[in-house]
Amino acid sequence: MIADHVYSKFDVFRQFRPLALGIHESLIAALPQFDSTLISRVVANHCRKPRYVKSLARGGKRFDLANKPVGEVSAEEKKAAEQMSAPKPAPAPAAAAPAEPAGDAAE
Repeated sequence: MIADHVYSKFDVFRQFRPLALGIHESLIAALPQFDSTLISRVVANHCRKPRYVKSLARGGKRFDLANKPVGEVSAEEKKAAEQMSAPKPAPAPAAAAPAEPAGDAAE
């Protein structure tokens, strides 16, 4: 419910643009009808979505609730997002169990 409200009211969330640092505080002030802990969770969940992480990995400007630029994605943040969005290597196949040694054939 809260997430739906945030996505419908603020384009910056719908467009998955890099968010201004501390935007959760602005969002809490803009939505006093909702519990601040729940708003912080909505922001945290949004920031873990692959589409948002890819947006951070591109770097560039960060945006506030009005979709206005307010700062830049730092080189460290960009690098961390690139690492998070990089494809994970496939797990190594499990080593085959050694074959049981052939016992003496019964006569």
